[in-house]
Formats: sequence, structure tokens, C-alpha cells
Amino acid sequence: MIMQNNLLEITINSIIFVIVFSCSLLFVFKLKNVTKGYKIFFISYVVFWIPLKLLRDYTSIIQNEINPHIVWLPLVMYGLVGIFIRPIADWLSLYIKNRKIILYMAVSIGIITFIPIIIYPSTETNIVQSVGVGIGASMIGTYELMFKEQYTKSKSFLTVSIMAFPPLIADFISAPIQSTIKIISSNTNQTLNLNIFIYLWVVGIVFYVITFIILFFVKEDRSKIGTTLNNIQLSGDKNKSSIKSIFLFVLVCLTGFFISFIKFSNSGSIATLTIQNLAQNMGIKDKIASIQAYLSTIFSLAQLLGTVFVANFLVKKTNKLISFSVGISLWILFQLIVIFNQNPYVYFGVSFFNGFAYGILYNLVLAYVLSMSFKTNKITPMGIYQSILSIGIASSSFLIPFLKDVLKNNQGYLIVNYALLGSIVLLELIFATAYIFDIQIFKNKMIIKKEAL
Repeated sequence: MIMQNNLLEITINSIIFVIVFSCSLLFVFKLKNVTKGYKIFFISYVVFWIPLKLLRDYTSIIQNEINPHIVWLPLVMYGLVGIFIRPIADWLSLYIKNRKIILYMAVSIGIITFIPIIIYPSTETNIVQSVGVGIGASMIGTYELMFKEQYTKSKSFLTVSIMAFPPLIADFISAPIQSTIKIISSNTNQTLNLNIFIYLWVVGIVFYVITFIILFFVKEDRSKIGTTLNNIQLSGDKNKSSIKSIFLFVLVCLTGFFISFIKFSNSGSIATLTIQNLAQNMGIKDKIASIQAYLSTIFSLAQLLGTVFVANFLVKKTNKLISFSVGISLWILFQLIVIFNQNPYVYFGVSFFNGFAYGILYNLVLAYVLSMSFKTNKITPMGIYQSILSIGIASSSFLIPFLKDVLKNNQGYLIVNYALLGSIVLLELIFATAYIFDIQIFKNKMIIKKEAL
């Protein structure tokens, strides 16, 4: 019966994958104003994402089986790695004028760090693989910068729109693999057979090897590195305009921190573990193994739609504050639903609102950061911004699982989600304050010019 369910899930997911993949290829290959050669780059980014999608959300699941009291530890390590790796990778790739070699290094480290947990699953080896996944995730900013430099130049929202597709495609590829291994490794006593579950990391290594090979065919014009045209230049000059610009960047980074903190507090590994705990409270843990793998897919699909919505409608029809408020409203709606209804199937369904809201908020701010530059080429605003996001990831990865473990069951669940609801309201206030602080800066510099779309 398990194998029949497995086959049905893979078949359904494969059909959806073919449809989405075909539409994605049609969209990307028909794009105009993009330099030739981006297709192989796009494919490499899809394959690069697959190990991240396979393993990132299941770090908490395997740790819950090994030692449920320190689920937060490998998750925190995942976030902490990015704080240091992202600016270092940014600086090094600019210094040597070669971003592709940084990607090679990340893939190689990923392969090496996945091997220990395959040999012997433990807290220590889970931390090691989490570091490898964290280093890989730190390269997302490098990929986006490289794509903008090599193919889309100053078109920030075009970069964001195209780069939103690979995570979704990777989700549709990884979901049936996750579901298959999760179901096969599930025991009758609702625990996991880790000797089978670790094959997720074997598959991750296979896709990283494929990524390594594909990168050989990705061409990089090193003269274009660090030469993208930007709408906003940040400097340390003590004139009024420069001070306002720097303050604006600080506010953007603070906004990014809270977006990252909230996102990794109610999705990814924590969401996967949450839906499992909700099902366990209802005595149906064994019945939600299949949909767990698709939780990330629902989120990513909604995130993609949110990206398309903000890029093609909101930024053209409204101002940035209204666009941001739309995303905030959807996030509040999600939090209210999961607070007052703790059914795992409801949690699964309303994750669509969660992903859609994140797609609007994350990409709205990301497009703005991509339009910034420093006078120095030693580091970019993207490098600093990505580090701030990592601090948000590390903070949420420690605080949320820790609170849930300490407070236990329903009380902990409610306190955490009420706290997230308050954080969302605070996020709106931060962004609104920045908007009111100098409306002229936001009108002239934050609104993406039509020719950059």
C-alpha cells in the first residue's frame, strides 16, 4: 500500500512538474533584453537549488529523531554560517574577479560535508551537513549578482523575476524524492529508520556533482563583475544626501532582518516540524508523511506567484508602501488562521498565504538592494544585506524551536505565533517609518524606473 501511495504521489507531482517546468522554460527562453547564454546558467541554478530544497527543511526532522531537545542547534549553525560566508564570498569574488570559482568551492564543500552524516547520523554530523547547506544557501546572493552582471545589467526586477523560478522547479523535483524516502523510512511506531532516511543526502551529493559539471559550461565575462548600473549609490561622505542614503540602507537591512526572521520562523524546517507536531497531537502523525514533502512546494509556488504579482502589478499600479502593506496583510492573515485553527491540513493549505506574502515582501526589498552600490568595489550592499538576513535566520532558528521545547505543546505554539504576529506588525511600522522619514527618497530612489523593469 505504501508503494502504491508513493507511486501515486510521484505521478501527480511529475505531471505538475512537467507543466510548471514547461511554462518556466517558455517564459525564460522567450524573454527579451537578456544576454545570450543565460539558459545554461538558469539550468545550473535549478540543479544547485535541488540539494538545498532536499535537505534544508529536513535538518530539523532528523535532529528530532536524534535528540529532540536540541533541534535548534543545527538550524542555528545554518544561519550563523551565512553571516560570515556571504560577505567573504562577496569580497573574494570581487577581489579575484571570478564569481564562478566561489560557486565551485561551495559545491565542493557541500559534497564533503554531506558524507559524514551518511556514514553515521548524529548531532555532530547533522551540524556538519547543516554548515554545508548553509554555505550553499549563502551562494544564492552570488548567483543573483552574477546573473544581473552577466545577463540583465541594471534590470533589477527582471533579475528577481527570472531567479524566482529555479527554487520552484527544484521544489517539484525534490518533493517526490523527499516523500518517497520519508514514507519508506517511516516505522510503524512513528519513528524514522535513519539508515534509509540518510539517502536524502546521497541524492544531494549526486545533484551537487551534476551542478559541478554544468558549471563548466557556464561562461563568465570577468570584466563585467562589479560593473552593474545602479540607481542608488551609497557613500561615506558627510553630506545630507549621503547620510540619508546610508540611513535608508540601514532601514532596508532592518526590514530584511525581520522578513528573514519571520520567514524562517514559520516555514522551512520549522514548518515541517510544526505540521508533524500538530499531527502528532491529533494522533495522525503517520498520515501526514506524504504532505510534509509538499509543504515547501506550496510555499515556493505561492512565493513565485507573489514575485510575479509584485513585479508585474503592484510596483506599477501602487507605491512601495501599499505594495508592502499587501504582503504584510497576507502574513497577518496566515498567522491568525494558524493561531485559531491547529489542524495540520489547514496549516498545510494556508501556507499558500505565507509564501505569497513572503514573495511580495522579500522580492520588493531585494530588487531595491540590487539597485544599490557602494563607491568601493571591495564589498556590495547585497553582501551586507545577505549577512543581515543570515542573522535573522540564526535568530529564528534558535529562538523558535527553543521556545517550543521549553513551553511545550499548545501553550508554546500559541506564544510563538502571537510573538510572530507582533513581529509582523513591527515590520510594517519599520517600513512605514522609513517611508515617512523622507518620502522624496522613496519616490525618487526606491521606485524602480520603468526602463529597469
